Amino acid sequence: MTVWAALGWAGNACFFSRFLIQWLDAERNGSDRASKAFWLLSLAGSILVGAYTAHRGHAVLLAGFVTNGAIYLRNLQIAVRPPITGTLSSRPVTIFAVLAVVVLVAASITDAGSARAADQAWLACAIVGQGIWSSRFALQWWCSERAGRSYFPVAFWGVSLAGNLLLLAYAIHLSDVVLTAGLLPGPVMQIRNLMLARTAVDADETIPSEDLAAHLAAR
Repeated sequence: MTVWAALGWAGNACFFSRFLIQWLDAERNGSDRASKAFWLLSLAGSILVGAYTAHRGHAVLLAGFVTNGAIYLRNLQIAVRPPITGTLSSRPVTIFAVLAVVVLVAASITDAGSARAADQAWLACAIVGQGIWSSRFALQWWCSERAGRSYFPVAFWGVSLAGNLLLLAYAIHLSDVVLTAGLLPGPVMQIRNLMLARTAVDADETIPSEDLAAHLAAR
């Protein structure tokens, strides 16, 4: 095993651990929160797997790790020091979204220049998947800023599932074991979290209206 592959596997371990922690917390407590440990592991995984993809020359995939890394840092700040609700300005999120699009377009042009004609369709799959994959954390960031706490909205898991499946297909096409292994567990966790979110919604709907406020506060 090369040093670069070892970095990739270590990053995958960080990514798997973060969602395992979140999944167990959701199973035990029905919580949609994101802990500091989740964001620390996310940042570490992004750096490690990002280094691996840079070595492999996958610019489109690297773009996702770079932009998501910035969101991980912001969410870590929110987890440590929650902002005051109602004070959110849309400007930082908008600026970040524009910069993320610029980075993804530049990476797409880089990969397109070196890809064979037969691989263009797969590259398009990766570009769309990366756009969806990265937008999930932009969505999560926006919702967390507005709520004044770091958490996962239900839409996060649906967007994650769509992006994950497209990137997984691309990783399989590349025959890259490290990237495939890193993306393979994702759909299982995302589908399970969607099921848990649906269960929570159904439970809320069965609670008498006079008890709903107290129930939501307890969550």
